[in-house]
Amino acid sequence: MKMKDIKRLANDYSSAQLEAYIEQHLEEGTNPCFVGDDDEDTMNVLSKASYIKQQLEQGTVADIKEAIRKLAAEIRAVQQE
Repeated sequence: MKMKDIKRLANDYSSAQLEAYIEQHLEEGTNPCFVGDDDEDTMNVLSKASYIKQQLEQGTVADIKEAIRKLAAEIRAVQQE
């Protein structure tokens, strides 16, 4: 996980912007805010940043660190299924 990039994106963009960049990347193969090692990496980082930003905007977490912990817990839960 590229935490530095995920934190930067979550701080710099709204969840709506990040979702629009995800859609743009799916359709065009590029977006203006992040380019990863490959398409999978790019989508992973954008998706995680969007999730974190949504948690912050909804007020379900107090800060970005708590949002990251919540994301990590959800990823672990899915991996254990």
